[in-house]
Amino acid sequence: MNHTETGTGTEPDAAHPPLTWPGEAEELCGKLAAAARGEAFLLHAGSGTPPGAVPRAEHITRQLTVLAQGTVVLSYALGVPVVPVAEIHAPPAEGRTGPARLPDVHRASAMTLNLVRAFGSEVRPEVSWAHELNRAFVANSPERARYEPLTGGIGSALSFLHACGGRPALLPRPAVSRTALAGDSAPPPADVPGGDRWDPVGHMVWLPHSSVGADHVPAGAVARVSNPVGVVVEAETTHDAVLALIDRLDPERSAGRLTFLTRFGADRVTDVLPELVQKVASTEADVVWACDPWHRNRRDPAGVLAEAGAFVALHRTLGTHAGGLHLPPEEGADGRPGALDLVFALATAVTDGGSHSPMTATPIAE
Repeated sequence: MNHTETGTGTEPDAAHPPLTWPGEAEELCGKLAAAARGEAFLLHAGSGTPPGAVPRAEHITRQLTVLAQGTVVLSYALGVPVVPVAEIHAPPAEGRTGPARLPDVHRASAMTLNLVRAFGSEVRPEVSWAHELNRAFVANSPERARYEPLTGGIGSALSFLHACGGRPALLPRPAVSRTALAGDSAPPPADVPGGDRWDPVGHMVWLPHSSVGADHVPAGAVARVSNPVGVVVEAETTHDAVLALIDRLDPERSAGRLTFLTRFGADRVTDVLPELVQKVASTEADVVWACDPWHRNRRDPAGVLAEAGAFVALHRTLGTHAGGLHLPPEEGADGRPGALDLVFALATAVTDGGSHSPMTATPIAE
């Protein structure tokens, strides 16, 4: 969950228990470790709620629905489990008067997490439900002729499972991420066996690009919790800053601890990504490499798909794993591809290329 107040506004105390359980974040660590090995794929969905606004149920439901639809398409195309993570904004406490609003903030945050858990646990939508939504999307897409073979293949696979008497396939439970900002200076209490400290608000914590420096306050706070950590890396981020951050956040080199979300732009990804990947590999850190092709290509629809495609191709050449994708919160408009457009474009490129799992790299032969 994303907070913009001076402090996190949701540290647990006697009146406000933790909103997440350490076991949930620990489970996510294991799934991200699989993504780092090329055995799973992270799908991260941006929030449709502006920072500071109270999240509306329809926005959250739409976000989780897009995650579900993308999960079905990519898990079929890639041949590996998809790890869905939703970025959910929470209402802030107002500046230094925040403590007076903490009960309201905590209540809104708890209700939001309850909706996420209900969507992924109690309701547990079936794969067939998301598949029908995908079929409707494709039927109205300008790329219908290109995408229909993919949905047709998924439909055939579901029919086969049904004919064999298999149970209805359920979608994976989504996790929740939040962004660490300047006020995140107080870690949660060490209240689990082993003395580990866990962030009580989100399963995964993200460091924005402005906080990449290892000496920044958010990095220091995040270093004291055991949750998975995402780091936004842009073309201007120095290699020294990234390597210093690895040493501070992941000194034990734990698989699944770090995810690097790259935002380079279609015109820079080929120049910047290979050297950065090799520098990180030299540290023996086992990280998840994910791509956000929207941030630097918002006015260039072709650039969105070009950066994502180059990201995948470069990892295959390097013998590393393209392990994740960030989806934008907004729908496509004015010729811009939306979240599902990118999912289908990449999945179709996978199946068209004759390989069932090109996101999983093949090491270069000696």
